[in-house]
Amino acid sequence: MQKRAYVAAVLTALAVVSPAAVAEASTGAASSPARYVWLKSCPKAGYTVPCGQWMVYRRDGSTTPLPDAQVHQVTASGGVDRESSLQPAVSGDGRRIAYFTATTKKLVVRDLVTGKVHPLRGAAAKLPKGLLINDIDTLLSYDGKQIAIDYVQGTLPTKVVDVASGSYYTLPADATLQGFSGDGSKVMVTGTSDQNTTIFSSYDADGEVNSQEVPQVVDDNYPLALADDGRSIAVFIEGRQAALRVYDLSSDSVGAPVKLTMPKGERANKLVWQTSDRLLLWTYRNSPSGDVIGGGLRTIDVDTGEMKKVDTWSLRSNLWIWWLPGE
Repeated sequence: MQKRAYVAAVLTALAVVSPAAVAEASTGAASSPARYVWLKSCPKAGYTVPCGQWMVYRRDGSTTPLPDAQVHQVTASGGVDRESSLQPAVSGDGRRIAYFTATTKKLVVRDLVTGKVHPLRGAAAKLPKGLLINDIDTLLSYDGKQIAIDYVQGTLPTKVVDVASGSYYTLPADATLQGFSGDGSKVMVTGTSDQNTTIFSSYDADGEVNSQEVPQVVDDNYPLALADDGRSIAVFIEGRQAALRVYDLSSDSVGAPVKLTMPKGERANKLVWQTSDRLLLWTYRNSPSGDVIGGGLRTIDVDTGEMKKVDTWSLRSNLWIWWLPGE
């Protein structure tokens, strides 16, 4: 399966050009959810490399390390590539994070509020023969209780795993995972038809729920969010006038556009349904020169388009890469 390719490429590029000067956050024990996780950038012979430990910047302003998390990619011979990094996955609520441990190279999910670590169980915890941890991409549900494990070579089906039990179901290997429904019970994937049109589909543990070739007004827009019903997809429409539309997978119908007033200098990054009539939207905040200097979290009323601020933050300077909740 191909997952998060667009988002990962954008984040990697933007992280290199995000040297905002912000106040140093305090370091110490914390029980607050994450705003973002990051790696420091260090100079090396005229360029930069990832260094240090994965760090969690929390909503209470504190910064704490993840000392057991693997930072660098590994080589086929078992060595370490210190010029590259792995990427963790943070749940949308900022409470849980998935990563490979530095000692065992096993995938775990840590509760960032309680500190408890949940090793993955059963067959889902085993790395397929011939693959390295570099070949694995992960995505957590909003509450972090479900994890999608994507084998990025595209030849193996993605596993959608219950973290507590280890039980899982699989998705088509040729589809692109877009994300979980708000309650984590379903996932949305996209694919391409024989006529080169885009297909939206939703799946749960019992198989395909809904699937449609989508109209042009919906296609090529991002971000997207699948509702708990497995049929309603929120579509963010960029442009001079930002708007939200809801596409119904079951009836192949598109709701009227609802105008959105985006904060100046911000652009949409991630959507998730919070309730049946409210969405959460994560944004990037840009400087006048176009560099990413921070982010925000807002609610959107699906019927009126009213947006309310939940949280905003600034990025640290000298970051190699950073990763937001829900990515």
